[in-house]
Amino acid sequence: MPRSTSERFEITLRNPATSFVSASLTLALAVGPIQLAPTLAHAQEPAAEAAPAEDPQLAEAKRLYDEGEAKFQLAKYQEALVLWEQAYVILMKGGEANRAILNALVYNIAEAHSRAYDLTRNPTHLRTAKQLLVDYRTSHRELYGDEPEAVKERAEADDRITELDKKIADSEAKGEVGTPLDSGTTTTGGPGPTAQPETLTPMQQWDRELKADPTWVKGSKQVGGGAVLVGLGSVFTLVSLGFIVWGVGLRTGTDDLGLNGTGAFITGGVFGVIGVGMLVPGAIVLSKGVKNRKAALAAHPKPTARILPSVDPTRGHAGLTFSLRF
Repeated sequence: MPRSTSERFEITLRNPATSFVSASLTLALAVGPIQLAPTLAHAQEPAAEAAPAEDPQLAEAKRLYDEGEAKFQLAKYQEALVLWEQAYVILMKGGEANRAILNALVYNIAEAHSRAYDLTRNPTHLRTAKQLLVDYRTSHRELYGDEPEAVKERAEADDRITELDKKIADSEAKGEVGTPLDSGTTTTGGPGPTAQPETLTPMQQWDRELKADPTWVKGSKQVGGGAVLVGLGSVFTLVSLGFIVWGVGLRTGTDDLGLNGTGAFITGGVFGVIGVGMLVPGAIVLSKGVKNRKAALAAHPKPTARILPSVDPTRGHAGLTFSLRF
């Protein structure tokens, strides 16, 4: 008669509140029925029990998960992500039978993304982690319902999402720019192409560092905002001058409508007040922005190249010297 065996696939949930283990989730996966038939020579004897067959895909997923766990322990979070994502793709092939394990693995992948941001300062890791935790929470409720322990676990996920929202806001305030993540897996779970390191010229490196400087970012925003205020204030001021000139003309000349220029003066005065009200603060904000940008430029000197004559009287040599400062 057929029978089923099971193997243990143990996933340790990562909870930063305790830095390491928060809960241990041990889930059993059915390997599939193994038919035990008696041999022809001993048909009358009961069949000897065969050793449980090992599911090669499950074994590979467990190996990848364990390797990723070791990388996580060593703070090699991006390497852990590659291994755990490969394990996830393999487990996906098991369908509903692996759904609970996949749910727990998603939590760990989200935590690895959060830790990876601390090393790379790439906010794409934070946004990915948040989306994974939202998916984790939805799937968790479908799997475990509203039992007290399940509700508690989802509350912990909600706390992590709140923390990620704060980190994302802080990252945006610092002007950090997210870049696409290099995926270590393909849709089939195999290793993807190795990402080639980006080669930057000294000028490109300087430009990137300058634009990532919070002082430069703040100064650029101030320059933009101040320029808008100054521009609008100038328009209102010109309109004000136009009405005042018109009012002077009405006072000194004759108008067919019988206007004496008072209304033009009043309108011009209103526009003038609005114009000055925009010009003055706009000029102040613009001035602060220029100062902040100058401070950022001083902190990040622009690379310069110079060609200077070089003479060595002792050896009788003469030539040109190329120097690059960055």
